[in-house]
Amino acid sequence: MSNEQGNIFGTTSAKCPNCAANIFYNEKAGKLICNMCGGLFDPESLKPLGKIEVRDTAAAGEEEENKQEFICDSCGAAVVTDYNTAATFCAFCGSATLIKKRLSTCFRPDLIIPFKISKEEAIENYLKWAKTQKGIPKKFLSESVLEKITGYYTPFWLLDADCSAEVGGKGQIFHDDVVENYFIDRTLEYKVRRVPFDGCRKISNTLMEAIEPFDYSELRDYNDMYLPGFFAQRYDLSAIDMMDLIKIRLDNYATGIVKHFSAKEYDVFKAVSAEGSYSENFKQVYALMPVWFLNIEYEGSTYGIAVNGQTGKASGSLPINKKKVHMHALASVIKDVLLFIAITVIAAALVVAAVIAITPDEVPDMAYVIVFLLFWLTVTISGLIFFVPFIKRKFVDKSFYESVTIDKAPNLEEYVDLKGSIKMENRDMFLYVGSKDADANDKKFEKGPLSERVLRSIFK
Repeated sequence: MSNEQGNIFGTTSAKCPNCAANIFYNEKAGKLICNMCGGLFDPESLKPLGKIEVRDTAAAGEEEENKQEFICDSCGAAVVTDYNTAATFCAFCGSATLIKKRLSTCFRPDLIIPFKISKEEAIENYLKWAKTQKGIPKKFLSESVLEKITGYYTPFWLLDADCSAEVGGKGQIFHDDVVENYFIDRTLEYKVRRVPFDGCRKISNTLMEAIEPFDYSELRDYNDMYLPGFFAQRYDLSAIDMMDLIKIRLDNYATGIVKHFSAKEYDVFKAVSAEGSYSENFKQVYALMPVWFLNIEYEGSTYGIAVNGQTGKASGSLPINKKKVHMHALASVIKDVLLFIAITVIAAALVVAAVIAITPDEVPDMAYVIVFLLFWLTVTISGLIFFVPFIKRKFVDKSFYESVTIDKAPNLEEYVDLKGSIKMENRDMFLYVGSKDADANDKKFEKGPLSERVLRSIFK
């Protein structure tokens, strides 16, 4: 070991080459990380791999004398605003117990996107979105509740990185009667630019991802003049704290890139894993993004709704009123039952009409009624053997809601330049030729038996 490296590694722990503080290995990121200066290092060579800056640790300066901070006495949420903007309640827990104090710590983001969507527009956009969901309790559509929605400049880390990953999977190419099967094996090198990560513990990452993307063309240098009338949440999660989340999202992009470039190459592509992923040359920008936000208490739980303050996109993590959903499901089932009865009556009537056409005129009318009833009962009872289990499953499927499923984060096209410097080493390997009929049969099996598919096509 060299003297230089010997000075870096002490007797008890590794030391940061930049500031000599203790550095620790993060198993998810696969890197040594310094929590003091934000340095990232290769565990083998201590090669610098970029820096995640530690921000806003200094005392507030004179230029921040016009700001004040509100601390919620119930949940501990802290927000910053100018002296002309008063807080009356906490949007995170609903408490009115807020403590106002002079700003004591530096508050200086790099960039900001100003609000474009008004409070009234935010409520209107949310209601449009919410009314497309089934079974939402009335409280989440109440204008008196939604009036409490608050405009927050939410802290985001916009992350740049150079990434590489090993992606494996399965590909298929269809011919007339056969299917060629391939093992996908690719090595990728790509860059991500300004991938957003929410730096506030009290706001759901999933909820913030659901209202992405923001239009970065409207990013501005931070200026206090954008703050009046709104609140600004100070970050309490640094980019270092989110290395696990960062790795998961960047790995997903690696899989997405392979799928994007394989779309024309394979008729069917399925990625299995993104192993050996590696990221370096990290850079981050601290930005404030406009979000209309509100937490709502309901039956002992807290649910968040959010509207993008720039684009107006709305989403929320909302509960489902089981009684309301069951009523919708029951109405759907009743509609299907009436349709089933109508189909069997028409089938029986057609049979009787055929019988009338081939029988003598002296046959009593009652005989046709008996034929109709017998045939209708036969068709109905035999049909119920398939229809009852189908309708039971349909009721369960339609009534099995616990919460609204919110949108996922945007696709990789938002943050990866697919026309730029992406390097991909292709080691795909041919496996075998299979029967196309067998593959088709597998797909039919996955869709269910013939009777199930027929019923689904009739009773949509």
